[in-house]
Amino acid sequence: MAAINPAEFGGVAGLIASPPCQPFSVAGRGGGLSDPRGFLVYQPMRYVRRLRPGWVAMEEVPTVLPLFEGFAVSLRRLGYATWTGLLSAEQYGVAQTRRRAFLLATRNSPTILPPIPTHSSYKRGGPRASPPLKPWRSMVDVLGRGLADRPSYTVTTSGNAWGGNPVRRTLRQAKESGRWVGTPDPLTVAELATLQAFPPDHPWQGTKESQISQVGNAVPPDLAYAALSSLAASFPQAQAA
Repeated sequence: MAAINPAEFGGVAGLIASPPCQPFSVAGRGGGLSDPRGFLVYQPMRYVRRLRPGWVAMEEVPTVLPLFEGFAVSLRRLGYATWTGLLSAEQYGVAQTRRRAFLLATRNSPTILPPIPTHSSYKRGGPRASPPLKPWRSMVDVLGRGLADRPSYTVTTSGNAWGGNPVRRTLRQAKESGRWVGTPDPLTVAELATLQAFPPDHPWQGTKESQISQVGNAVPPDLAYAALSSLAASFPQAQAA
C-alpha cells in the first residue's frame, strides 16, 4: 500500500471518512474483518496519524461503534478531544429511523459535545412529540404517501421493504390496516432520496439500480449537518463569538 506523504496535501483542516459498510451491515454479508473490505475501516486512522487534521468525522453502521471507541482512545493520545456514539436520523428531522455510529474528534478544543437533537425519537407506541423537541416526521409527511404512523425504515442500497424492493404482501397488509396511505407502488429514486433528506432533483448518476445504491450509501445531509455543526462549534472563531 502506498505511503502517505503529508507534504502532498499541504495541510488538512479536517477529515471526513465513511468506509464501506457492507462487511458490517446487517443488509450485507456481515463478514466483518474476515471480509477483505473490512480492514478499510482502519484506513481513516492511517490518514489521521500521518496528516494530523484539525478535526475528524467518521460515520458507519452501528456495529462499528466498538471499533470507533478504540479509535477514540488512540485519538486522545494524539491530542484530540473525542465523542463516539449512535445518532438516530429521525431526531434530526430526517423521515427515517436510520441509526449510525459516529466518531467526532477535534484538536481545536479540549472538549466536544454530541449534536443536540431537534426532533423527538421514534418509539413504537410512544408519543410523537416530546416538547420542546419537534415531532418526528413520517413518510406521509414528506412524500404524501407511505407509512403514516412512523418514519421510513432505513433506506438501503436496494431501497427498502416499503419502496425500492417492495414486499407486496407486507405492503398490502399495511394498507389494509390503515398504516399505509396512498398508492403501494415502489418508491422512485427521487422519493427514496427525499427520505434521505436530499432534494428530489439531486443529480444521481447511472442506471436506476446504481442510483438507488448511491442513495442508500449516502449519509442524510441533515444528519451530517448536525454532526459537523458540533465540530464547527469547537473552532476557535466559534468560541470567540
